[in-house]
Amino acid sequence: MEFIKGACFTRQEISDIVGGGSVQNMMPNKDGRVLCVCLSRPLEIDADKVILVGAGPAVQKEAEMFCVQNTAVPFFCKKVANQWEYVGCFKPVRWTGDPDEVGAFAGSSGRVNLTKIIFLQETP
Repeated sequence: MEFIKGACFTRQEISDIVGGGSVQNMMPNKDGRVLCVCLSRPLEIDADKVILVGAGPAVQKEAEMFCVQNTAVPFFCKKVANQWEYVGCFKPVRWTGDPDEVGAFAGSSGRVNLTKIIFLQETP
């Protein structure tokens, strides 16, 4: 099945289509590869497309896995409870843990405890 931009899916449907991974993780993965990304906040259309990575060990591990594999995966943004909108395929093009850069994104997003920013590129 091919994902269509704007279509919504449950986390279980996403898992069934991408081939597994936890329905609880931000970056469901299997056998050391991130299968997709599910974000609670929308990607800004006119701003940098980024993932703001928090401080938890599981989140850190998933972010590192995604950056190292360097391949595009399907992205979903939460619309309402258990409805995740497909927004396209993205891959990491750059990531940073530089405190000044991370701090700038933390300030503009209102988030705290950010450790890394992953910059994304949409792929066809």
